[in-house]
Amino acid sequence: MIKALNNRLWQLVLLLTAAILPVTEAIAARHAVILQYQHISDRTPPSKSATLKDFISHLDYLEQNNYKVWPLEKIVQRIRNKQKLPDRTVAITFDNAYSSVYENALPQLVRRGLPFTIFVAAAPIMKEHPLYMSWDQLTEAHRQGGTIGSMGLMATNMAKTLPGEFPEQKQARLKRELEMNEKALQKKLGIKPTLFAYPEGQADSQAKKLIKQMGYTGFGLQQGPASRFSSTTYQPRFAATGSAKNIQNLKVKLSSLPMPVRRVKAGNSILLHDNNHPEAVVELYSGSYVLSGLRCKNGQGLPVDHYLRGSENKPSFMLKSRQGEDVGLVEYYCTAPHDKSSRFYWFSHTWIRPNEDGSW
Repeated sequence: MIKALNNRLWQLVLLLTAAILPVTEAIAARHAVILQYQHISDRTPPSKSATLKDFISHLDYLEQNNYKVWPLEKIVQRIRNKQKLPDRTVAITFDNAYSSVYENALPQLVRRGLPFTIFVAAAPIMKEHPLYMSWDQLTEAHRQGGTIGSMGLMATNMAKTLPGEFPEQKQARLKRELEMNEKALQKKLGIKPTLFAYPEGQADSQAKKLIKQMGYTGFGLQQGPASRFSSTTYQPRFAATGSAKNIQNLKVKLSSLPMPVRRVKAGNSILLHDNNHPEAVVELYSGSYVLSGLRCKNGQGLPVDHYLRGSENKPSFMLKSRQGEDVGLVEYYCTAPHDKSSRFYWFSHTWIRPNEDGSW
């Protein structure tokens, strides 16, 4: 009888395991890493650039390690519909439509048959600024497999408020710029964009609300893979230019997994000037991460203190700056190892800390 009971218990364990494992796998397979580039050149500002040699090494690594490069809009659709994505799915994006992308990156992408997205602000293109692609070049890039997204008419910082501007005035101004950019892209390229990249990666709650109202999926520059655990108005991307172009660092980011975030309590996205030690409480779903291995840093790579909280069923942790954060964009990001592989779960959160006069 005891043996029969043990057999029944073991069968129950197997059934429970079978029920749990697909959930874990589904979470791990519903994300993608989105890479963000600006200039592809060795003659442009290094902080915003990857050289052609760097870019080729990135593409070679993706091909040699069986990454699947998908159109960004296809990834968005899968995430919105809570559908699976192949593991190691990647999207390639370019902000600002710089001419070096057409001259240097496009031939490499076309030769390899890789899709990509270019986020466009129409104003400098209408002025025929030599640093930016022309309408003819954008038309060719679109014909060669590129998706065209929006950055607003003048790539205006979506979080900043003009002096003396009321919230409803700011909202109207930003909406007008988005609509004017849509009209320009419709007239010149025959497309209506559905993807939006926040200039400088900065956004406040008001901007995110507007992006949602206008039907866009939004993308910032906070670190991490895109997934259902992030807002569709502010999905993360990994920068692949400047100091982030190093292929060894990029390898870790390309294999990253989304931390299964249940909720983030972090207050307003625009901090008070006096708050240079912002706090965030991150509540998680259970998963295959090792929370005892959690490591957290700020955007400059300095340690951020973290305190484990919650229970086994509802784990959470609190974050607080150790040394105090400077004026400008404040980012905390955390990684935790996967319990059965060398991959890492990734989470990030951003605020903006202004000067006393509200600028930054």
